[in-house]
Amino acid sequence: MTRHRAVVVVLAGSAAALGAAAVLLEVRDGTHPMADVLLTSLSGTAFVVAGLIADRRAPSNRSGLLMVLVGLGLFAEDLQLSPNAVVFTAGLLLAHASAPLVVHLMASFPAGRPDSRIAKGIVVGAYVVAFGVSAAGVPFVDWAARFPGKPENLLLVVDAPAVGDAVGRTLEPAGAVIGVALLLLLARRLSARTPGVRRPLGLVVAVALAGAALSAVASSLGSGHPAQAGVLTCYKIVFCLWPVTFAAGVVWMAPRVGGVADLLAAVRQPCSPAELCVLLGRVLRDPSLRLVGWHSPAQNPGLPDTGGSAGPGERTVVLAECQGRPIAAVLSRDTTWDDPRVIRAAGTVVGMVADRLRLLDEIDGQLAEFRRSRVRLVELADAERRRVERDLHDGAQQRLVAVAIGLRLARQRLEGHVEPALAQLLAAGAEGLETAIGELRDLARGIHPAVLTQAGLVPAVTSLAERCPVPASVSAADLPGLPAAVAATAYFVVAEAITNVLKHAGATRIRVCLVADAGRLTVSVRDDGAGCETMTGGSGLAGLAERVRALDGRLTIHSGHGGGTAVWAEIPLDAAAPDRVTR
Repeated sequence: MTRHRAVVVVLAGSAAALGAAAVLLEVRDGTHPMADVLLTSLSGTAFVVAGLIADRRAPSNRSGLLMVLVGLGLFAEDLQLSPNAVVFTAGLLLAHASAPLVVHLMASFPAGRPDSRIAKGIVVGAYVVAFGVSAAGVPFVDWAARFPGKPENLLLVVDAPAVGDAVGRTLEPAGAVIGVALLLLLARRLSARTPGVRRPLGLVVAVALAGAALSAVASSLGSGHPAQAGVLTCYKIVFCLWPVTFAAGVVWMAPRVGGVADLLAAVRQPCSPAELCVLLGRVLRDPSLRLVGWHSPAQNPGLPDTGGSAGPGERTVVLAECQGRPIAAVLSRDTTWDDPRVIRAAGTVVGMVADRLRLLDEIDGQLAEFRRSRVRLVELADAERRRVERDLHDGAQQRLVAVAIGLRLARQRLEGHVEPALAQLLAAGAEGLETAIGELRDLARGIHPAVLTQAGLVPAVTSLAERCPVPASVSAADLPGLPAAVAATAYFVVAEAITNVLKHAGATRIRVCLVADAGRLTVSVRDDGAGCETMTGGSGLAGLAERVRALDGRLTIHSGHGGGTAVWAEIPLDAAAPDRVTR
């Protein structure tokens, strides 16, 4: 049992003992009808029991403690009926003990704490009037002299009826001022609060107004009117029901804490700040709730920066912090956020979402950097291919061409002046050199075709189809500008697919299609060959699949016996930086 709970239980036990004593004192006094005795006892007991229930459901809400104190105060007011001088004198000081406690309870409801300086001022004023002004008249009234049979007033200084009457006349207007101020405060609170708070608060105010109306009617009827007793009985019954409305309001608000805890299950799935705001508002029955966040790229991110500042009647409650700075808060007019348990529970949930968003931001950043690094590797590989192709073309190939030209000129000059065997040897050397030049040209074209860089993707693929020994057609709509890495990858997909067809398929026709749509380049190569499982493997296709994935694309191969082979590649057009745009 917590210290707070122990205090509430001790106060409730004291109220029970004091209530039993009050019943005995009222019965002994003989001036109170038994019905009044039972209703008075029932009203005090109702406040104590309702307070225990409310405190059990919401221990951080002081409304339960205040209800127990109201019950204790109601019973303490009957101590002035005691024949014992000490108890009687204490009863005089506590003659209005329940009034400031009721004011405190109403000014604090439903959060259990006064929510403004005005509310605190009303509560302080009620205590000053009840325990200050009222007690100021006690030393000037000799109750034993006025009412024979009453015990001695131990605080009596001098019997001055005028002073006592003046104090009594002061209590009524002071109480009226406090009552009007309290009603205005409650009216303002009802108009400013959300529906989730207006319902319990409105019920409490409605019952209080009903009781006040019955009391006013009874006073206007006068003590001699036959209907006054019935009206007073109705008033006391309503007063007995009043604590039930307080307890119901606290219990109504209490599930909000458990509801926030239930959000832990709801946010296991990815949850945006907007969705979290809706969930919090639904669980807390606070549609006015606004969730705001602060985010600085230079620091650990929290919720996205939604800006926003507290409006009229709103308060800012920070739910999560990072390195001493707020990263998430709510703006609300609801007194729910007076409950530290709600703040802790909501802060846990919002903190989890903020951490998840931070981690997702980090993961997205790392993934984006990883993708960029893969694209850079592809671009570097293509750049190296182009360099090797240029070196072969401008270096070895040009030298071999020069040698071939020299041999051709030598044959022409020596024609008819050399032996036939030597002439045949020169011719064979020239032919072998031409063959080597062709093979070197094919090798350079396979490493990186110059036509791809100079003319673009469509002419390069068309060149492949024209050199293919199997009839091949190329279909290409108007393509947009393509990043160099995308164009090179598409070209090598077509080249490798055609090579596989020539090696394995035994096809009689090949169809190549290039389409750019919805920000993606789709490359398809189909043949009418036999198709086989070996068409889906091979290091060439595996390497191409990895290259396509490096550009955030996808390579799909379908090949079956007798059904031909189809190779699809889908490559995002924005997968690589457009260092060199080709078509």
